Amino acid sequence: MAARDLRVVPRPRRVETHDERVRFETPLAIDSSEETAAVASLLEELLERETNETVTRASAGERPDVRLRLESTPSDRFDDPEGYVLEAGVGDEARSAGVTITAKTGDGLRNGCQTLVTALSADGVTADGRGGDGARWSLPACEIHDWPETEWRGFMLDPARGHLPVEDVKRRIDQAARAKYNRLHLHVLDDEGYALESEAYPELNRDADGTERPAYSPADVEEIVAYANRRGIRVLPEVDVPAHATHVLETYPELRCTVEDGEPADRTICIGRPETYEFVETLYAEVLELFPFEYVHVGGDEWEMHGHSWDECVDCRRKMAEEGSETVREHFYAFVRHLHGFLADRDRRTIMWNDQIDISESPDLPRDILIQFWRVAAPGRGPVEGVSMERFLEEGFDVLNSYVHAAYVRGWISEEYMLGWAPRRRPTVPEERASQVRGGELLAWEPSSEERHAYFERALPSAIPVFADRLWNPEPHDRPAFSQAVTRHALGPFVPDGFDIYRDLGGLIVPTNWRRSGKEPWAHANASLGDRTPAAARAGYEETLETLTGLRDEGEAVYAETADAYADVLEWLIEVADREGRGVIDRP
Repeated sequence: MAARDLRVVPRPRRVETHDERVRFETPLAIDSSEETAAVASLLEELLERETNETVTRASAGERPDVRLRLESTPSDRFDDPEGYVLEAGVGDEARSAGVTITAKTGDGLRNGCQTLVTALSADGVTADGRGGDGARWSLPACEIHDWPETEWRGFMLDPARGHLPVEDVKRRIDQAARAKYNRLHLHVLDDEGYALESEAYPELNRDADGTERPAYSPADVEEIVAYANRRGIRVLPEVDVPAHATHVLETYPELRCTVEDGEPADRTICIGRPETYEFVETLYAEVLELFPFEYVHVGGDEWEMHGHSWDECVDCRRKMAEEGSETVREHFYAFVRHLHGFLADRDRRTIMWNDQIDISESPDLPRDILIQFWRVAAPGRGPVEGVSMERFLEEGFDVLNSYVHAAYVRGWISEEYMLGWAPRRRPTVPEERASQVRGGELLAWEPSSEERHAYFERALPSAIPVFADRLWNPEPHDRPAFSQAVTRHALGPFVPDGFDIYRDLGGLIVPTNWRRSGKEPWAHANASLGDRTPAAARAGYEETLETLTGLRDEGEAVYAETADAYADVLEWLIEVADREGRGVIDRP
């Protein structure tokens, strides 16, 4: 049996399997020590959510189903701090030996627990997905040695553009932790609004007419950060300046440039006047109080595309003369250096987007800034000639790879590109520079309309684990087996063997129509048809829908929201298959 047969995503790096299966009666019992108690508590919660069964702590003399062990001594089994070894049915009769997870850190132990949780199968599941009251649990007898390819495995949410209730954020944290992400990037300031309550600048939390806008209170942030930390995820805040500033300039117009003849830019703040520096520093100081993570994201993207008034502004021209900047780009670099110094003085490190840095030349920026690479700017929107991710590496920067074709869920994302992508392979990374690519982030930019917001319920349940797999394991995929594994990951352990919902959806990544008018497409209709007639396809949709709704109605889908979203897609495909006898090739 290969690693893919475990139906675990991300796929473990090294797996040795045996013929037996390890089986568990209920209630499942966990054995832990004082030093592993916090992870054991999390595992208990995860297993109960996954299996709908009671989980207990093993008492003295009782043989546990799962043992958690921390080993601090050096070992070639744990050459990565997030690595772990999972042994199921090893060293004893497989049916009764149970599972032992060993790591040298709590993060590694949590990763092993997520593998166990997503590897379990419900015994006695019938072809339609039903598990009886007496269902037991099992997984193949195996020994797994696993570790991540990259240290930074991030997932971005965008509450600045579309407020997400705390419970929704926590659900996304669960989905990310389940796929072994270790960073949550919160984009909290943009044209549309500011997602945090500000004591110093309360107008940021109101519309132009004074209406209060939803925003996270300090208690909300504390709850989100604690919830994420318990799952091994650190929360990165992004306060995006100097562009994407429509809301800031509407509420604090004194931050506009001073232009003697004409109107100042309305989407980019002035970076020449003292009031701007006071505003930014005060806002960042509030953010630092809320988020303990060592990194802060300062944005820095798209000011050339959005337009600026720096070369016309009397304050910017004065500031440029003081700092010795001959161009507006050098003026921008001086602003970034100021932010970097402000954060460094407070023991924080800086992250920024890449697209406004002219890396064709050596920029006057500190090399300990972590660069988040998403694209080379389009002509007229930033530096183009001689710019590449490789050049950032040559200049000594470390990089997070969020290249648009692999990482932008509502945008340029392409399934074929993502499945062939790896953060240290695309765009080009010289072998000797590979260690400078620290990892990557999947980016869920919120749409401005509530109607399009529903797209994420269809897309993220698969995009999250697929992207996570690319950050964790660079080996090639077995496509059918991987699709079944993602089905199991998205829906839970009660899915029947061989069930692959993405065959009927036409692909692993649900498509988006975000750059064109009209509704988002619900599925890859052409690929969904395959070589079937419309009648055969319709029958397949109905059978799949019956299995899915059965899981949902019995409370056996790990996330009911995912089952609901996929049921809506299948109902749409049935409707299309019926329409005028044309089959699924034509979307309504």
